[in-house]
Amino acid sequence: EGGNTIDFVRKFFNKSFVEAMEYLLNGSYTTFINIPKRQPEKLPLEVPSYNSNMKRVYAYLIKNRGIDKEVLNEFVKAKMIFESENYHNVVFVGYDSDGKPQHIHQRGTVQGSSYKQNAVGSDNKFSFHWIGESNELYLFEAPIDMLAYISMHKNGWENHSYVALCSTADRAALQMLKDNPHLKTVY
Repeated sequence: EGGNTIDFVRKFFNKSFVEAMEYLLNGSYTTFINIPKRQPEKLPLEVPSYNSNMKRVYAYLIKNRGIDKEVLNEFVKAKMIFESENYHNVVFVGYDSDGKPQHIHQRGTVQGSSYKQNAVGSDNKFSFHWIGESNELYLFEAPIDMLAYISMHKNGWENHSYVALCSTADRAALQMLKDNPHLKTVY
């Protein structure tokens, strides 16, 4: 039926959890004091240095990934996408409601590279996103998925809201709904 050793003893011998533990430990056990866990210290966000140009990012996103140039230009103009100086990765920036960078997601631009990573200090609640005026919110796993969808549905895209979760967790979506009460429909 599944379960573990404790579950087996509870069911087979009709014992409570405590009785099952006593049985399994032959009556020798110690009471543990429940010490609350300390919250991990929040590290500062590591924002990579900007490269002087964005040739690799534009080439990668437009030629390799099929992202529309006008869409890409809007995100670059909003300082949400740039090229890192040291590794020439595409950097996707997520801002909080005060306009402060809170999340950095990087993707390698070299052909065949599988490099994808959130920067140290990133707050996943504020991942890469766009806020529009309509009541529609579109969720995506990754920033490039989001940009690809927008590129395929360009007509009036700026009016809608989008968020790349940069994972499969729902923290960023929940934060978007909290910060933007006008959002009513989630896709």
